[in-house]
Amino acid sequence: MTGNALILTAAAAAAASVGLLRYAWSLARRSMALNALGWGLLLLALVLGAMSDGAWGMAVVSAVATAVAMAVLTHAAITAPPARVAASNRRANMLPEGKEPKRIGERFLTFLIAVPLAFIVSVLIGMASRIAAAGAGLHEADSNALMLLIVPLVWTLLATVLLVWPARRMQFAVLLLPGLACAGLLAVSIVR
Repeated sequence: MTGNALILTAAAAAAASVGLLRYAWSLARRSMALNALGWGLLLLALVLGAMSDGAWGMAVVSAVATAVAMAVLTHAAITAPPARVAASNRRANMLPEGKEPKRIGERFLTFLIAVPLAFIVSVLIGMASRIAAAGAGLHEADSNALMLLIVPLVWTLLATVLLVWPARRMQFAVLLLPGLACAGLLAVSIVR
């Protein structure tokens, strides 16, 4: 596939991923399969963009995805019907109501899992992707750009998954499995 066709395919995949994610989020019940497919399609678009034009291709794909997301959200905001019921005064379990327990320890643990631990794992994944990209022959600048793009993306994805998944065992599994795999790859690359 030529460079132009590859970047056009990557841009189309980025636009389609945003559309798929918007559709998945509009469903009455959350669909993990559609969400995973949407995020996977966006990751594929980034990889195709990188294969086409390196960091510039990834920037083009990111710009297309952002522009489509803005258009989709603008359309949703304009066409949304007015609310029939007044918004709840409750702030999504942020504060307990009445005599409910505050659960400060549990809330603090959730923060520790979703913010610093998820960030550490996302940095490990970013560093492992940089090593893999360099091993695949990408230029050093492209490998660094890939890492800098992957870290915030993975951190956002991890934090989202961790916050919607209430079971602590699954939260730790979501962090531990990719974290250990990437730490192992980093250890092997350092030893070499």
